[in-house]
Amino acid sequence: MTMKLKYMGWVALSGLFAVSLAGCAAHRDQAAPTGSEQAVVQTEETQGPAAGQAAVDEQADAEADAATAEQEAANPAELQIVDSGWFAADNGMVDFAVKVQNPNKTVEAIDPVIDVVGKDDSGNVIFDETIETPGVLPDSTYYYSYVAGSTADSSANSTEVVKPATVEFSITTPEGSWESTDQKLADVYAVQDGGATDTQFGAKEFTGTVTASESLDGATQSRVDVVLLDQDGKIEGGYFKIVDTEPGQAADYDIYAVGAPQFASYAVYASPWPEEDAA
Repeated sequence: MTMKLKYMGWVALSGLFAVSLAGCAAHRDQAAPTGSEQAVVQTEETQGPAAGQAAVDEQADAEADAATAEQEAANPAELQIVDSGWFAADNGMVDFAVKVQNPNKTVEAIDPVIDVVGKDDSGNVIFDETIETPGVLPDSTYYYSYVAGSTADSSANSTEVVKPATVEFSITTPEGSWESTDQKLADVYAVQDGGATDTQFGAKEFTGTVTASESLDGATQSRVDVVLLDQDGKIEGGYFKIVDTEPGQAADYDIYAVGAPQFASYAVYASPWPEEDAA
């Protein structure tokens, strides 16, 4: 009898324990939505300040950009020639190439001028020429190849060709010739290099295709510059050609380099060339 009562008591306690567990489970099930809603609210509260800060940062960036545009429009930084190279042909003319950067973020240099000064061993100027170039878009790097030396000063009593010992380069933008723009040169041009071959008359021929993804500065033509480099990647000189380009369509180019010096490598670059500037 005692054993039976003990057993019944254990069963009763077990039942109560089971009911208690069921109640807890039910309470948890009922509380779950409240907990979920709270989690959502907490997430929103957590995201709120972050989203607000992002908006503040975006507004600050916009204000900084506007301030930069205003400052550059009033006082733009000058263009920079960061690398250059040249070589003299047998006739005394100089083939050269320069690497030009526009450090401004919002303004384009319109019709900048490259000044080329050749001097002899004694430092005497034998030619001083200016070459007009197309616009240089903001935050962009351009390569220009040209020929100079046609105004070399030689003695009237001498037929000897005068070759410079040094050549100096500088670039300036006419006063008031800066314009605001959001266009950039980067990623617009794709060049497919076809290689360089020797021709039967001794020149190098560089071939390939150039494709413009869009028209910059309203240009329907592009200039292609082949820049010769030494073993350290420095410019030795260059050659260029103007080709007709239509956005999205590849255009062929073939550039003949007469009297090219020995070079370790070369690179091909493209930039817009407004039709009125074509030579």
